[in-house]
Amino acid sequence: MSATVIHLPSVESLSDEIRGLVYERQTMRAVGAPREELERNRVDLVDRQQRLISALITRHLPAA
Repeated sequence: MSATVIHLPSVESLSDEIRGLVYERQTMRAVGAPREELERNRVDLVDRQQRLISALITRHLPAA
């Protein structure tokens, strides 16, 4: 029987993605980007933040 290996993004890589999305959002706001683009960025940012929370819980949750 072979095990399936699931590769989850690391806390560090998710933090980097969030940093990039925040920078992108700040730039978009500075140049007056359309509301739709800001909303897409917001949705992406929320997704990465939720993934980061899960990754942190997985990393720090004591083994059962």
